[in-house]
Amino acid sequence: MKHGIHFFDRSVLTTAIQDFTAVIKEDPTNAQARLYRGRAYAKQQQYRNAIEDLSAALHLDPFCWLAFFYRGCILRHLDPKRAVQDFSVSVLINDTQENFCSFLHRGIIYSEQCQWSLAICDFESVLALDRSVIFAYLNIGLILLLHLDQYYKAIRQFTKAIETDPLNVRAYVCRAQAYHKIHNLPNAVKDINRAIHLYPNKSQLCILRGQYLMEMKKYELASLCIHQVAEMDEGSLKSQPVQRALIQSFCQNHNKAIEYLREVTAIQPEPSMFVLLGKIQMKAKKTKDAVQSFKQAIKLLITSAKTLPTTFEAAEMYYLIGLCYMEQVSLLQACDAFCMAIRLHSSYPDAFYQRGLCRMQLGQAKCIQDFNRTLALCPSHFQAYMSRAVYYGSKGRCSKAILNCNEAIKIHPNSVRAYFYRGTLKYHNKTYKVAIEDLSKTIDLNKSCVLAYYNRAVCYHQIKDFRKALKDYGILLLLELSKEIAFKVLINRGLLYVELGDYANACEDFKVATLHNPFDSQIFQAIGICYHRLNEFEEAVRSFNQVLKLDPMSVDAYVGRGNSYMENGHEADRKQAQKDFLKALHLNPKCVKARICLGYNLQALGKFQKAWNQFTIAVGIDPKCHAAYDGRASVCLQMGETFAAFQDTNAALKLTTTAPLLTNRGVINQFMGYLSCAMRDYQHAISVDPDYALAYFNAGNIYFHNRQFSQAYCYYSKASQLDPRNESAVMNRAITNTFLKNIKEAKEDFEKAVCLCPFSAAVYFNRAHFYNGLKQYELAEKDISTALSIQPNDALMYKFRADIRGKLGFRKEAIDDYKQAVSIQEQINSM
Repeated sequence: MKHGIHFFDRSVLTTAIQDFTAVIKEDPTNAQARLYRGRAYAKQQQYRNAIEDLSAALHLDPFCWLAFFYRGCILRHLDPKRAVQDFSVSVLINDTQENFCSFLHRGIIYSEQCQWSLAICDFESVLALDRSVIFAYLNIGLILLLHLDQYYKAIRQFTKAIETDPLNVRAYVCRAQAYHKIHNLPNAVKDINRAIHLYPNKSQLCILRGQYLMEMKKYELASLCIHQVAEMDEGSLKSQPVQRALIQSFCQNHNKAIEYLREVTAIQPEPSMFVLLGKIQMKAKKTKDAVQSFKQAIKLLITSAKTLPTTFEAAEMYYLIGLCYMEQVSLLQACDAFCMAIRLHSSYPDAFYQRGLCRMQLGQAKCIQDFNRTLALCPSHFQAYMSRAVYYGSKGRCSKAILNCNEAIKIHPNSVRAYFYRGTLKYHNKTYKVAIEDLSKTIDLNKSCVLAYYNRAVCYHQIKDFRKALKDYGILLLLELSKEIAFKVLINRGLLYVELGDYANACEDFKVATLHNPFDSQIFQAIGICYHRLNEFEEAVRSFNQVLKLDPMSVDAYVGRGNSYMENGHEADRKQAQKDFLKALHLNPKCVKARICLGYNLQALGKFQKAWNQFTIAVGIDPKCHAAYDGRASVCLQMGETFAAFQDTNAALKLTTTAPLLTNRGVINQFMGYLSCAMRDYQHAISVDPDYALAYFNAGNIYFHNRQFSQAYCYYSKASQLDPRNESAVMNRAITNTFLKNIKEAKEDFEKAVCLCPFSAAVYFNRAHFYNGLKQYELAEKDISTALSIQPNDALMYKFRADIRGKLGFRKEAIDDYKQAVSIQEQINSM
């Protein structure tokens, strides 16, 4: 017996079995010999003999707990129920630390039978007997983690395992997975890092760390992990070529991944391998090769009856073929592939969705049915809602499109695309304020969304919130823009500046826009208009010249250039302007704007009848053109046809009520002597446009005429406030202040009038009267002399200077002035 035990301990099992057999022959009741021989048979995997010996040992010694334990170990996989009985009897006989393995093995069987509470009790019994058994901690932790969802308790078990054995890699990995379950990703990554430190060449650990880093949105670190796996010794992945291929594909080494998978498919031609190969070929943009791979997978799936099984696997292959055809813009073939996928698997939402996209691109109304079917199968299909919104939007059904965007936002509350598209739809619905809310949300989610800033600026422009519109356009020009968008931004901002009357900034934007598109005549036309409004007429002419180089048939350019020539005021420029207006009419005889401009040009040249004819033709072309009536009225007034002017102005006012037209009618009434009617017109003009300076000025003149100097003073002040360059308003206010005895203010107004118009004889003449009234004869004499130097043939001014010189005692000079005044008057009378 001792001889056999000696060889058993040294694993010389054949000799040990022979010795134990000899003992049993001599003493068939020797339970110990049966026990050892049974254990030896078990080690040699002669389980039948082993069970017979262990059963005999138990028959001879029913309290042999070791025999129960070893028989239970052999029966664990063959008969788990009997094994549990054996372990239970074993621990019943001996429940000390010596027999903790019986608890351990029984706990494992309970785990395999999903009897989690019984398994945990056995593992806890093991730990009660021996606190150093790592396996028990791990098993309790895994049951709590994987089956009972008690993650915090699982973490405590794994932590105890680590405290017992700080070098146990499995404990770190399990605890990392538990941390992952409770979304404590930083601690999960820490545990995986510790596991990698212990096993640096374990590729699976690096992959797991990459996964956790991806979830933490640390994409660069995650990518680094996968690249690290790819750079590891390929020998560690030799047995896993598919995994090698996936890693290489992640690292964008698609060709290498394809090479690995081709080797696999040559040895193992399975449908799943060809599908994986096709997917990687799709990533590599080799869609034609991918189609061939998927078709090869389909061939392998075809049964002996030459039919495809109606499974999701087969349907997915056709779905992927459809995606490849879509990439190749072979829409009809793609549609056929998706139809086949649906035929094989009728509950395939993505196949319905992609077929809907194909049909939408083909202009088929049936696409909406596919989107509806997608949503019936998968109510949370974000893309289906968005595509349905695009379809309805393209049909002008904005409200229905917005409803689909609402549903999409419920699925993805932070979708930049959904908020942006909904904002755009609301813009088209002309609900600008709510469109701004959506576009602002888009910008909050993505600070560099160029189109969101652009559309929001357009919305602000529409609701006249110019400050915010300018701010958005300014932000856009600081971002990296495509040439096309930058051009549109500059044009829009330029138009906004025009609307604000800021022609200088508008002009600058249009000039920068010409750098993006130097052949767009409309931009140069806009630049010319801006220069004209800025009174830079030579620059305006140059801009219109550029327009005519690009588009020699541009009527607007000839009219614009003609108006710029007109503003110069020289006779030659007026004739050149006339040529431009005539060219515009030659190109388009029905151009009312050109007719009116030509009429004003002829009026400026003193050709009143011809001017009247042009305005009359303009009225004939467009009887609703108030500008034509207004122009003809001004000519009639100059020709002395006051009543005709009055009729034309009334005709213009029937078409539109503007402050200038009302003021013009007031002037005609004033000419006709109807001052109360004139005043009504001026007051009406002020109510229509409270910022129209000329109405205040003319009303002030009537008050002055009626010697209502206080009212006249107020109206002249308002006129000069609205038009600070109007020297007539300032001068008239100075005279009014003189009558009101506001000497200081009158003096200031005369000074201002002189500054505004230093070559106006009337200003100096009136100030001379002012100084004369103050008996400041030297200053009066100086001003009247200046007035005469500007307007030398005025008899009244010579008489006035003679009076002043007489008061100063300059008799000889006074007599000379009287003689000069008489001489000038005689010349006038003789004419």
